[in-house]
Amino acid sequence: MKKIFLLLTILLILTGCSVKYNLTINEDLTITEEAKLTGTEDFFASYYKSTKKNVLNSQLNSYKSLLDENKYQYEIKDDNIPYVLVYKKYNNFKEYIDTTLLFNEYFDEVKYTENGDIKRLETVGFNENNPENPDRFDVKKLEIIIKCPFKVKEHNASKVDKKTNTYYYDLFKDNKIVLEYNIAKKFNPNDEILYKILMFVGIIIFSWLTVLVLNKKKK
Repeated sequence: MKKIFLLLTILLILTGCSVKYNLTINEDLTITEEAKLTGTEDFFASYYKSTKKNVLNSQLNSYKSLLDENKYQYEIKDDNIPYVLVYKKYNNFKEYIDTTLLFNEYFDEVKYTENGDIKRLETVGFNENNPENPDRFDVKKLEIIIKCPFKVKEHNASKVDKKTNTYYYDLFKDNKIVLEYNIAKKFNPNDEILYKILMFVGIIIFSWLTVLVLNKKKK
């Protein structure tokens, strides 16, 4: 079923926006989602008589009732570049998939399957930027970060740093996100070190055997 809820559209109406989406799988299997929404300089320039923070605040004020209705928390953060922070916590992944208003924005469907301790998150379909669709939220940059405390069996992340899997979402290509993990096994940073050690030892042994074989042939 196609689930596209244009919460991002109503928060930041114009194009030229940037979104950083964080999805955290907690050890107790609860889910936390967080989206940071801001604009490019061109976006803010169209409101040249107002400060960046006031621009975002006016957008947010118009839709507080909708956010409240869906039990989202929100605030304006004022760092070097102000941004809207929207976040919510879910009891489990099923509740998240059924009720999230943010993640489904760019996919036809978000599938979550379970096979015992093996859990799999996979997106289906892709809703590309369409300038002729007035309801489509066009962004110039979208980064999706999924944090998983468990051992990951399969992924297609662009970058992996310990528990953090980063997907740089290309707005002009068919994107798909895959993350499969085992909740019976927690992430262990020593696994990667052990793998590198075993690889190194394997190379040393292979090199040593190669030298022995070559020396034997020379005799």
